[in-house]
Amino acid sequence: MPDLDGARPRLALALTGGQALAVQAEDALASLLDRAPLAFTVVGADRVAPAEADADRTVDPSMLATVLAARTATAAFLFASSPVRDHPYNLARRVASLGHLTRGRAGLVLGVADPLAAAGRARGEGPELTRRAGVEEAHDLASATRELEQTWPYDAIVADREQRIFARGDRIRRADHQGVYSVAGPLTLPAPRDGASVVGWWANRADELEAAADVADVVIVPQGLVSGARSAVDAASGRYFADPGRRPLLFTVVDVPPGTTVADVRASIAAASEADGIVLRPTGSDPSEAIGLAGRLHAGERLPAGPLRARLGLPEAADLLPDGPGVFPAPVPQP
Repeated sequence: MPDLDGARPRLALALTGGQALAVQAEDALASLLDRAPLAFTVVGADRVAPAEADADRTVDPSMLATVLAARTATAAFLFASSPVRDHPYNLARRVASLGHLTRGRAGLVLGVADPLAAAGRARGEGPELTRRAGVEEAHDLASATRELEQTWPYDAIVADREQRIFARGDRIRRADHQGVYSVAGPLTLPAPRDGASVVGWWANRADELEAAADVADVVIVPQGLVSGARSAVDAASGRYFADPGRRPLLFTVVDVPPGTTVADVRASIAAASEADGIVLRPTGSDPSEAIGLAGRLHAGERLPAGPLRARLGLPEAADLLPDGPGVFPAPVPQP
């Protein structure tokens, strides 16, 4: 299993909406999370993977990630999303905004299905929960969201007081994405100053692996899919990286029921040696035990503060709009 320091695997955490609410409600838990040697924490994992979800405590994962980021100094977050609920434009605005607020400590993780939406359909709830989605929709959502985030490069903001020019409007580009989604940019806010947001994909089925490996920076799979996912990741084109020789990182999920020991987790790590890291997923309502396990697995380690992309060792994102036409004319200096 490749790792950050030559000896130990990357660790991450997955929280349901209810578990994330528990963390943000308690100073001690938020502090424990901030000190834990976790590459990132998925917020709202019950939106992208089957779990014992408490639908009565569901909160939008991007909002929860924003609150948790404000309560922490170094912890990084991927908020869960899917084409069942989200459109590229709104999703790009949320992830870019969170990137600004956290100085790059954030991103998103997509899933094909939304178990909470499926539960809503079963209860006969409103039309907003009736949309179904597939692999093609999720792939196109990720692609369009990536393009939209790049429509307004951060360095287009020049803030030149002498010439009275705030931004180089001629450097703001249109997305003009045509696929499952039709999107015409630009976004209404600049890209995060610390680089493109990290995009993950939580793949629950084998038929998602090729699409996930093509578009995501991080692919998360259950342990039963690790071998197939390794092959898909190794065969990926790398076209979303500035360094096309790089490939996405592969993480596998390790469930952490109450009473799990370090030895239990180490055994799961050994069984998933083809992955680049593991995602600890507590199955009880209290996530503190899983967070504490991460600390015991990597005792004494503190990950550096800074952007998540750099923390994971990922290259910069490829420029997806190299020939995108400018939306506005070049600014004219004012006397």
